[in-house]
Amino acid sequence: MKMVRFLSTGTALLIVCGCGEGRHPFDPTAPSFTVQRGAAELRASAARQIQTSGQFDAIVDFSTVTLTPRGRNCLLQVDGRLVFTGTIEGTATAHTSALEFAPCSEVPTVPPGTFADVFKSEAVFVGTVDGEPARANLLYMGRVAPGGTIAGGFVFSNGIEGRLDVTARVAVGGTYQGSVVVR
Repeated sequence: MKMVRFLSTGTALLIVCGCGEGRHPFDPTAPSFTVQRGAAELRASAARQIQTSGQFDAIVDFSTVTLTPRGRNCLLQVDGRLVFTGTIEGTATAHTSALEFAPCSEVPTVPPGTFADVFKSEAVFVGTVDGEPARANLLYMGRVAPGGTIAGGFVFSNGIEGRLDVTARVAVGGTYQGSVVVR
């Protein structure tokens, strides 16, 4: 008796649920979760890893420089662009924040790179990677040694994924290398 009641309740639920939203119980249903997940896995498999290398120019818009004292140091903020050639080609429009290890009264009186600093540039890259169109967020972070040599890295996300090693000079540019995954 319990089995008949269980089957009757199950059948009634199937008919009621199947007829909701104007559907007939025998109409085809939307794709199941496993089918949708299969499509997502197919898109993920289209991602490919690419070994990159090349050069970039750093173009600084000095008219946008702001200086804010931070204790005995100076927070410098500026806008600019990174222009890439090589495996990665295109432009990243950026806003940079650098903590200069010098007082703000001295920072604008000397060439860029005179004082040591740590910096972070937040950018949006538009261009190509290995000839394929690409767009991504880009963080450029590093440390500037007195004299202007940069040891840093690019971190791409949201379209291109990866971290690249960078060797550069402040307000000039440099080289990059490493692997990225393009989606």
